[in-house]
Amino acid sequence: MNQLKSALLGGSRYRASAGFDEETPLLATSSSSMPVLTSDAQRPSSSNLIQCTAAARYSRIACSEIGPKHRHKRKRSKRRRRNSMSDLRTLRKTSHSLPNVDEETRDAVSDKLTHRRSIHWPIIASPFMPFGTQTSCEPTERQSTNSPSTPLARRYGTAPEKPTIGEQDSNNEDESEEESSFSSSGSSSETRTGGFSSLSKREWATIVMLAFANLCSTIAFGCIAPFYPGEAQLKGLNSSQIGIVFGAFELVMFICAPLLGRYMAFFGSKRMFVAGLIITGITAMAFGGMNLMPPGMPFFFTSLALRCVEAVGDAAFVTSSFAISAKAFPGRIATIVGIMETFAGLGYMLGPVVGGVLYEYGGFQLPFFVLGGVLILAGTVSCYLVEEYIDEPGEDTKGMMGMLKIPHIWIMVYAVVICAISLSFLDPTLSPHLASFNLSPSMIGLLFLLCGGVYTVTAPFWGLLIDRYRCTNFLMLFGAVATVISMFLIGPTPLLGMTKDLFWIGVGLALLGLAAGALYIPTFQNCLDAVRAKGYEDNFQTYGCVSGVFQSAFAFGGFIGPTLGGMGVEWIGFAWTTTLIAAVNVVFILILIAFFAAICIRQRCAKELLETKIPLNC
Repeated sequence: MNQLKSALLGGSRYRASAGFDEETPLLATSSSSMPVLTSDAQRPSSSNLIQCTAAARYSRIACSEIGPKHRHKRKRSKRRRRNSMSDLRTLRKTSHSLPNVDEETRDAVSDKLTHRRSIHWPIIASPFMPFGTQTSCEPTERQSTNSPSTPLARRYGTAPEKPTIGEQDSNNEDESEEESSFSSSGSSSETRTGGFSSLSKREWATIVMLAFANLCSTIAFGCIAPFYPGEAQLKGLNSSQIGIVFGAFELVMFICAPLLGRYMAFFGSKRMFVAGLIITGITAMAFGGMNLMPPGMPFFFTSLALRCVEAVGDAAFVTSSFAISAKAFPGRIATIVGIMETFAGLGYMLGPVVGGVLYEYGGFQLPFFVLGGVLILAGTVSCYLVEEYIDEPGEDTKGMMGMLKIPHIWIMVYAVVICAISLSFLDPTLSPHLASFNLSPSMIGLLFLLCGGVYTVTAPFWGLLIDRYRCTNFLMLFGAVATVISMFLIGPTPLLGMTKDLFWIGVGLALLGLAAGALYIPTFQNCLDAVRAKGYEDNFQTYGCVSGVFQSAFAFGGFIGPTLGGMGVEWIGFAWTTTLIAAVNVVFILILIAFFAAICIRQRCAKELLETKIPLNC
């Protein structure tokens, strides 16, 4: 006790020399172990601060002689660091035991010591420490304990202040209320990657409508193949005009899909989906009355106009369906795309069959009236089954033009175009190529069914594989290599000296269906990942732009494949045309390998540079 009294007397002597009266408290009791800063209006001068610091140091020396538990055992290498650290620690430890000075002086001394420590020993957080335990290097103002209700804005790397018990309870109640309201909202935008058993009934209804819409639209698209050319020839159209009617569909989709995707957030994804189905159904039913048109140019231009309007409706609901799948099932995008492609492939296979059967029973009008009515009914039901999403347009600072500047997007576009060319090239050319085998029309149809059937069966498998293992790049590489092999077998290519054999042509068609799914399905997921990496937001504006570019690329390939493929067969023959398509796929393989190899090298160099700049002992 005598030592403590002498320490206090020493503190009072320093206090008197600093210019404070005897009634002024030296240290005030505070509930917080950390001193706080006050206004600078009435702080003492620097000389008084130095003297008050000496008083705190004298009190520390006296208190350290009372018992060994108060001694500082940590070794310090530099004297100035030791003095500043010990002064600040003593000031905090003796805040409850010494007589009180005014609070402003106590805060000024703490600020002075903290400033000295920050000068001689800057606190630098190691990058290997957790963010929650790092301390900011920036000089920040501390809040007064008298106003705990106004939280201090946290900065990057700062440790959060521990709230009081009352604040913790209120925060826990708020968090529980937010979690309960979020879980009860039934929104489908939650990222989930579990099994399909976790889906709600509304989500199942959305999947069913997306699949059914793709099935009906592709059936309506392909149903005219068996009977429209004959009817058009009876109306006075030649082969080139019939080809224009068929090719205009893909050309209009190529033009409209990016525009519809760009403005999807303004129209609304659900409204665009429903309107696209209804427009496609109405134009399909109107196409059924084409046999009542006069022959010649009126028949040609009316067919072309209805086909273009049908393409706009098809582009609207197909583009919106991809955007809805990305919004509703963010953790299962590839799986949902695989399901939609399964039903789309099934529709391409069943379209000519359904169209031919309905044409035999009811003439030219029945196929269009039946399929158009089904599409209108599907659009009406979608108003109630498909979930409504908030399509708030974000700040379009980059837009679709900024998206097209991403190299990864162009590689995916290239993949989609060559996939569409490889599939659509065979539509007008495979049947003449098989004429030397004297096959019946049913056998030729089965060979077409072989390619589409393998694609339909394997498409959901690729989607599940991508969502589970994230092997998009490997699958695309496999799809491109398999496409090259299939084209060599279907031709067969003159480079290998093979002879035309029906068995190997069938194997090549089956392999092409397998390769098309592996090459096409990962591209949409890769496009979304590429734009997210460039800072695009996860909203319908981004999904619409990606889906528009995606559908436009496939439509472009679907237009180029039959057009240039037919010209190539006429000029250089079927075998060399398939070899040329295989060469285009070989170029894609080389580009894909070079691009991802450059990415890996860049990431490795960046990692090595980071390790050399940041020492491990910081």
